[in-house]
Amino acid sequence: MTTVKSKIEKGSIRLPKKVGLPDGTRVIVNIAPILKTKERLKIISELSGAWADDPTITSIFRKIDQ
Repeated sequence: MTTVKSKIEKGSIRLPKKVGLPDGTRVIVNIAPILKTKERLKIISELSGAWADDPTITSIFRKIDQ
């Protein structure tokens, strides 16, 4: 299984690179928006108050996004 980040363009998903599958291959697509850091921090604050004021969390998100 491969995970890639993409964008919606004119109602279609445009892959940023080749995924190594031949044309016509049927796939399952799970769509989840990429949250901004501020939105992630809000969710963390709501779910796990221990990280709410952790200054390292932003750098952790950056590493995850790479």
